[in-house]
Amino acid sequence: MKDMKKRYVILFILVVFLCLTYLTKGATYAAFESFITGIVSNETAEIHLSINNVDIIDTDDVLDGSMLLQNVTWTSTHTRTGKLSPGSSGTITLELDPAGSEVAILYSFRFVDKSVNSEKLLDISNVASDDSSFVRTDVDTYSGIIPLSSIQNGDTVEVSFDFVFDATVDIEAITEDSGNMADFFEVQFKALQYRGETLVPYVEPVEPEPEPEPEPEPEP
Repeated sequence: MKDMKKRYVILFILVVFLCLTYLTKGATYAAFESFITGIVSNETAEIHLSINNVDIIDTDDVLDGSMLLQNVTWTSTHTRTGKLSPGSSGTITLELDPAGSEVAILYSFRFVDKSVNSEKLLDISNVASDDSSFVRTDVDTYSGIIPLSSIQNGDTVEVSFDFVFDATVDIEAITEDSGNMADFFEVQFKALQYRGETLVPYVEPVEPEPEPEPEPEPEP
């Protein structure tokens, strides 16, 4: 009789142990399932940039030359106010405002002027910016970086450049039809997310020195 009770006790303990083991495994599995099926709702960061209050991100990357030139402050002693002619010089200032952007921005200006393209009638004499990273990166391109910290501080970037209308240009053939401002100048602008790229300053190529002419051989 005692042996029978002992067997029942052992059997009961074994059943309880098996039940606890099953429940423990079930709880572990449930916790794991809860972890891997969780929903993550991250949104893609947006980039925003305007130039003189014009949203450049929603347009193409070629700024309208006439839009720029009609805002140039021209200096000339021999041309009517509001007009330009050979010998005139001018300055324009652009304000880059990245307000609302959630990423750092890498931007670049490509100035198509007469020194690069003979079909354009204006030259650039100077380009400046209050952006410490702003640097000339190609023969006709200037680039800069707007870090996320500056965007969060509400900072803007100011870029200015000077024009010179070559005084030796013959404009007799320029008429109302052929004298479109886009024929004088073009600015191509690009902006994209900055990913840690290094801006490498452009170095003017050094022209090789001409080889000296061989000395004439002495006459016998």
